[in-house]
Amino acid sequence: MKITTFLFAATFGLTASAQGLVTDLPAIYITTDNGEDITSTEVYTTANLKVVEADGSATDYPSTKVRGRGNTLFTLEKKPYKLKLTKKTALAGADFAKGKKWNLMADHGDKTLLRNAVASFIALEAGQPFAPTAKFVDLTVNEKYVGTYRLTDQIDIRKNRVNITEQPEVVTSQTDISGGYLLEIDDSADDLEGAVITTPCGMKVSIKSPDEDVITNSQIEYISSHLAKFENALFSDKWLDSSEGYLHYLDLNSLIQWYITAELTAEPNSFRSVYFYKDKADDKFYFGPVWDFDFAFDNSARWGSRPKALVAQEGRGPEWCYTWINRLRQDPQFHHSVNETWKRLIADGLIEKTIDYIDFTAAKIEKSQQKNFGLYAIDAKAHDEQHLFSSYAEGVEFLKDNLRKRAQFLTEAFATLAAGGSVPVVGNPDESTIGEIEIPDYRVTVRGTDLLFTSSGHISGTWTIYTPSGAKIKTGKIQPVVSLASLASGSYIVCWSVGNSVKSAKFHI
Repeated sequence: MKITTFLFAATFGLTASAQGLVTDLPAIYITTDNGEDITSTEVYTTANLKVVEADGSATDYPSTKVRGRGNTLFTLEKKPYKLKLTKKTALAGADFAKGKKWNLMADHGDKTLLRNAVASFIALEAGQPFAPTAKFVDLTVNEKYVGTYRLTDQIDIRKNRVNITEQPEVVTSQTDISGGYLLEIDDSADDLEGAVITTPCGMKVSIKSPDEDVITNSQIEYISSHLAKFENALFSDKWLDSSEGYLHYLDLNSLIQWYITAELTAEPNSFRSVYFYKDKADDKFYFGPVWDFDFAFDNSARWGSRPKALVAQEGRGPEWCYTWINRLRQDPQFHHSVNETWKRLIADGLIEKTIDYIDFTAAKIEKSQQKNFGLYAIDAKAHDEQHLFSSYAEGVEFLKDNLRKRAQFLTEAFATLAAGGSVPVVGNPDESTIGEIEIPDYRVTVRGTDLLFTSSGHISGTWTIYTPSGAKIKTGKIQPVVSLASLASGSYIVCWSVGNSVKSAKFHI
């Protein structure tokens, strides 16, 4: 018996050093055919995917397609990846979705590695039926350990994801094309990425499902028309009417759940990339699922520290979701419902539950994060971090403290708005908050009345300047010096795009 036990231990030790566990987290191994590097965010590379669970059991998924994910994010040292398996698999576990498409997120600019997972937890507690899961793993690519990653869902239509009716690939005259549709408000949406609608108010809406390969003109025309009906109702004289107003086309509960998550996390891009959906035989649009919280909880140097600022009042361009949100925030019922929902969530222990989740998850990934930050310096800026820390524990404590302070502010702010009051827009009117921003190979600065673009190479792109309320002032092509002398003294927002990357910041002249 002793010999058998010894041999088992020895065998497990060999397995662990040859595509077994790296720490006590599950491990994922990507081994590309011929060992070629993964260099594209558009072209898939074929690979063998091996998943080793925490108990040591392992499963191979041959012929898995892998590519890089994101634009700016894939330029960073620790890169995210998109997976496409040959068949639907519950890669995150039996209680989660079966799908072919999954994401391995690096969370390289988050020194806690937790912000996206925490946001999903908050969204579910707020009542959203689905939020992207977070299965933390140790990732190795072509025999090179690359760090702690978050395996998470692809946002698509299926059970345990966006659970609405998926339209058939073949549409006939008898097909009910009223749903389902998975949509995304995305100011940088490109027609090359699929069907893109521009609403009457100027927002770009990308149709994520039906897929671009199968969607028909009749489906595009239907959902375009339905979006127009919603906007017309939202901005009509009878917009608050119970039968003819916007509530005929919008599910208020899902909006409030999504909105509270956006404000509690204070993710500055919450209103830029917004998923929503419409089911079959249902006129209403539903907000969610939530997505992308890299800059949440005071983690964006471009955004700066605004612990007492409502994200909904820090409007950027009208192409973002502010067009709808600004109108909705004129409805007293919206503020009343937000406040009542918030008070219930706080009474149910939302903040305490979230802090417990942070502590639990931080402890769960402790060994893995140590190995991760042995590879990537925790006290060095990797992306857009607002704060750096000397230890992982320090970053986690900052996250929890930020959450508590944010909740306290929102309790006061939501109550004030529900009572008909107003919450001031927070900012320093005497100083530019744009500072100096470095994004891969170029910098943007405001000096006096000049907007400066500097780069080590050639830049082509556009810039647009807005008022804080979202009114467009002027736009133009990026050049080394853009004169702002024609602008009156005051605060403004500049949005600039280079390729598919869109950035923004607030400044004062």
